[in-house]
Amino acid sequence: MAVIFLNLLVNWDKAGAKHFSEAPLGFIVSQVAFLGVQILWVWLVVRRRVNWARWVTLGAQFVMMFVIGLGFGMLAGKGRSDGTVSELVFLILATSFYLLAACLLFTRDAV
Repeated sequence: MAVIFLNLLVNWDKAGAKHFSEAPLGFIVSQVAFLGVQILWVWLVVRRRVNWARWVTLGAQFVMMFVIGLGFGMLAGKGRSDGTVSELVFLILATSFYLLAACLLFTRDAV
């Protein structure tokens, strides 16, 4: 979550300014709701130890990595990749942390 927040701050002109200028209240509400859902999900996995939440998280991580990889591959192949280097670095960091978190869900200490 911290890496995505840093990406939003660093790349505000591309990532957030457009959506914020179109609907400031909607943008703020959606960001707070997204953070709340993530906190709820962590609570389900860590505190409540709900097993189905772990499997859903693992599946969602692999689906998101596939979608992100496929999307960037298609954009780069067509020459329409207009992302900056910092966006790519933040994307790689976030994907790495998501994959690490998904793997740690199934360690012995996580049970």
